[in-house]
Amino acid sequence: MESGEIINNSYKDFGEGNTNENDVEKNKSKLKKIIIISLIITIFVASLTIFLIFYLLKNNEEKEKITCEPGYYLPEDNEDSEECIKCSLEHCKTCHGTKTENTCTQCIPGYMLDNSFCQTEHSIKAIYSTKENGETISLMHYIYTNNIKNMSIDGEIISPPNVEYTFEKSGFHTVYILFDNELDTLQEMFYGNNNLIEINFTYIFDTSNITSFHFMFYSCKNLISVQMSYFNTTNVETMNGMFQQCSSLSSIDISNFDTQNVESMSVMFSGCVSLKSLDLSNFKTNKLKSMDSMFQGCYNLSSINLKNFDTKNVYNLKYLFNECYSLTSIDLKNFDTKIVQYMEGIFEDCKSINSIDISNFVNGNETKMNYMFFGCENLKYLDISGFRNLKNETIRMFYDLPNNGKIIVEENFLELIKEQIPNDWEFDIKNN
Repeated sequence: MESGEIINNSYKDFGEGNTNENDVEKNKSKLKKIIIISLIITIFVASLTIFLIFYLLKNNEEKEKITCEPGYYLPEDNEDSEECIKCSLEHCKTCHGTKTENTCTQCIPGYMLDNSFCQTEHSIKAIYSTKENGETISLMHYIYTNNIKNMSIDGEIISPPNVEYTFEKSGFHTVYILFDNELDTLQEMFYGNNNLIEINFTYIFDTSNITSFHFMFYSCKNLISVQMSYFNTTNVETMNGMFQQCSSLSSIDISNFDTQNVESMSVMFSGCVSLKSLDLSNFKTNKLKSMDSMFQGCYNLSSINLKNFDTKNVYNLKYLFNECYSLTSIDLKNFDTKIVQYMEGIFEDCKSINSIDISNFVNGNETKMNYMFFGCENLKYLDISGFRNLKNETIRMFYDLPNNGKIIVEENFLELIKEQIPNDWEFDIKNN
């Protein structure tokens, strides 16, 4: 059917039942008027919509053109406002908020954000405590005095900077220090500082040239919080004693540490009696040589993750977990002990551990192995089937084993070992 016929039929339907031609024509005329009116309305609505869209876009463009000077902002609770309001925070460059409240997002040069406040640029923010009025304390080792550009204590600028300071009143004190970023070591920086409570190293503190963390926080017995998320440790070679005797630290986040060039971690966490868990799975230790007493005396440490440790170059594991009273298990399947010379007391006084599988451990002719399991009073399972070169002088490793356990050994050393361990222990042979 052609289009002309469709129109004619429509007209016929419209006028159905009317045989009078005049009536048909009238109806046709009415229909045309209705169509024209509908078109006019549609065009009007479309024009109005386009006008509104252009109006809104133009309005937005005009608003975007409104820019405030540094230290001022447009209030968010009044979209039509064209008046810039001054940031309430001193030394603030950009901020945002309502007419009555605003938050700083960037400080002017020479200042940096610290807990939403603009403080003078600083490498570290530290909290110290004093117990008596007029108490004089050392903020850090004196050798770092010449590297301090400026410092403030409880809001007062200290010039020239001095690491010794006398506090008029006892209590907690806030110290900001800016270093010159020419440091190549942090050795003994806060050695024995019992006044240090908290410390936060900011992104300004450049550690990219640091080679030593040797005893950095040694015996900071009241230190409860350390923030080091911005540390660049790529060139660090020694971390021995870094947190030794930090007895109040209950957690340490060093997941950002790059340890690929570290050679020594001896006594790194020794004496951290409040630590409950440590995840060191991110550590790359391909150059590590010594882990002597690394976790010694961590009485409350119940979980340690060393699953990615590479120990192929380690020669010293002496007293590694000595006095880890709360440790119930430890996975050391990835350890390579081919060149280890010292294994004395690795698990000594691990009072809670009940199973030790070191079947992957091997020993050399001169490996020191005395008292390896001394004081393991709950030990019930021991697999040392990888050990060779066992001699009478090395059998002292079994001193003080508890009763009623099971041991897996290499067949050649069965008779030798039988003479050294309790009679009620069960033996299992592994042929290699």
